[in-house]
Amino acid sequence: MPESVSTTSMEKAEYLFRYGTYSERLKIFQYEQQKRLRRWGEKPDTFLLNDFDKLLGYLFTDNYQQLLKYKNRAEKVAEKVKLPITKLDKLKKIWESLLPHRELIIQANAILTQAKYSSNNPYNASQMSDGERVIFYLIGECLCAYENGVIVIDEPELHIHKSIQGKLWDLIEQARPDCLFIYLTHDLDFAATRTEAKKICLTSYDGQSFDWYEIPQTSEIPENVYLEILGSRCPILFVEGTNDSLDLAIFQYIYPDFTIKPLGPCEKIIESTKAFNSTNSLHYISAYRIIDRDYKSDEHLQAYEEDKVYAISVAEVENLFLLEEVLLAVAKQYCCPEPQEVVGKIKSWVFEEFNKLKEEFALRKTSSCIDMVLHGFDGKAKNIDVLNQKINKLTNEINVNDYYKDQPDDAERIIESKNYNELLKIFNHKGLSKQVSKNFGLQPKQYTETVKNIIRSGNTEIIDAMRQKTPSFS
Repeated sequence: MPESVSTTSMEKAEYLFRYGTYSERLKIFQYEQQKRLRRWGEKPDTFLLNDFDKLLGYLFTDNYQQLLKYKNRAEKVAEKVKLPITKLDKLKKIWESLLPHRELIIQANAILTQAKYSSNNPYNASQMSDGERVIFYLIGECLCAYENGVIVIDEPELHIHKSIQGKLWDLIEQARPDCLFIYLTHDLDFAATRTEAKKICLTSYDGQSFDWYEIPQTSEIPENVYLEILGSRCPILFVEGTNDSLDLAIFQYIYPDFTIKPLGPCEKIIESTKAFNSTNSLHYISAYRIIDRDYKSDEHLQAYEEDKVYAISVAEVENLFLLEEVLLAVAKQYCCPEPQEVVGKIKSWVFEEFNKLKEEFALRKTSSCIDMVLHGFDGKAKNIDVLNQKINKLTNEINVNDYYKDQPDDAERIIESKNYNELLKIFNHKGLSKQVSKNFGLQPKQYTETVKNIIRSGNTEIIDAMRQKTPSFS
């Protein structure tokens, strides 16, 4: 950004800005020929364009020209005339709305900037930060584009903080509703901010032609997530939880060839998996879903698999950290004198905890069974009488005692058999993995982090054991 700028004729300022050269002897078709050389150095694809001075020259000349027209008209009609809003005025307004702590001061041949509401120490705008200057440049370039033009922006996020990227281009698009905007970007969060835009995924380029497809819209998956998935080009594995959950952390090790994406609760992800796979004829990427087993029956889990939704072989992901092989690996890592004895002690304690909570287990399992029945309710009806009949039929069929009666016996059977793997398959208790820490002299939250650190160090025993309890995908 130059420190100062001089105005010139409107024609010269515009031609220098658009073509990189000016001569009274050139015809318009000659300018088009000269543009490739003068503006782009014969390499329009890769040439580093340096036209900030020409942009400012055009903006200042346009500003001066508009004000002269205003002055001349006001003198002729001898009455108040509405002051024109120039490109430079629009630029200043957009720039200051994005950076409310700063203001631009337009002078005769330069632009200064200073802190908002302060008259102390204004400095030349050429000394602004990279982000402040690039925002100025991008706004100016777009305001000066041809009417009804096509504006192509390569990497629109350059030097601009994520918090204002979307707003910047919203304001620019609003200022130029006559133009078509095309963005080329790797920033999928930015792409998702263009809510009404068509999205094109470019999959490859062989030097001659591009391979691309238009991304279908879907309401079941957040658009920023959808775009990130497509950009990865790897098979997708949807998991429960959030970006800081155990699900994401551990499945990244178990499934290194997949893009792992947490999308919240089970029901939401089941629908998202269906929606994504329904459009894979366009993007050729397969999506799978892993859910906690919780209290779901084998019949329900088999039905889920038809939609590529699979359950782990333990009640919840936290139980993967309680597998006997995992406990043994940690005991060896901490050089316990009798690792098998330590693991045996932990297993006995887990059974004791389950014995204390077996009634709670029976009630939760019963509630889960009833919940699955209620979720399957078909509420379609021609009239209120039919709907009442359906509800009465459903409630009459739900016998709580029938669902409950086998649960305590199942709990007792597992306790008596001392089948540890079967226990981990049904015992939902997220606090267990934290309480295990004390057996290794660790703080409650340190145990799962310790397991992950052992995995990072190259230990394959733990991952191999966890893979035995998680689905495998071709």
